[in-house]
Amino acid sequence: MPQAISTRPWHLLPVALLLLLWHGALALDYLNDRFALASDMPYLMESLPLDALWLKVAWAMTVWLGLLGAVFLLWGDDASVLLIFAAAVAMLAVLTGIVLSGAPVDLAGLPAERGWQIVAPALVLVPLLGWLYARWQKRRRVLH
Repeated sequence: MPQAISTRPWHLLPVALLLLLWHGALALDYLNDRFALASDMPYLMESLPLDALWLKVAWAMTVWLGLLGAVFLLWGDDASVLLIFAAAVAMLAVLTGIVLSGAPVDLAGLPAERGWQIVAPALVLVPLLGWLYARWQKRRRVLH
């Protein structure tokens, strides 16, 4: 009996798992800050100046839409493209709002300039690269 040939490329699973890990860590950080689950664990959300309501909403959209998009990418669903794109746009809005507010950012005890230079590009680039990857897979008709 012949075996079914998988149309999924070998790199879909590792990329989806990396996105799931990244957005899962952000979701854990969000839940930890919101519900004080582990007070001794340093977390990112507390150190960001999310004073305005729209920044909090955009941060929540980034976290949960990104996590949902990563799960959909893992399942091979093309809805992941839209979800990860929305997460990337929301993260860009959050970082733009933080930069325009001019508020100092203390990232988990790191000096603000050094820590921010490391974390800020990753916060934007990971969802953006995830979206580009998901879009590429959709155009190749891998995602359904």
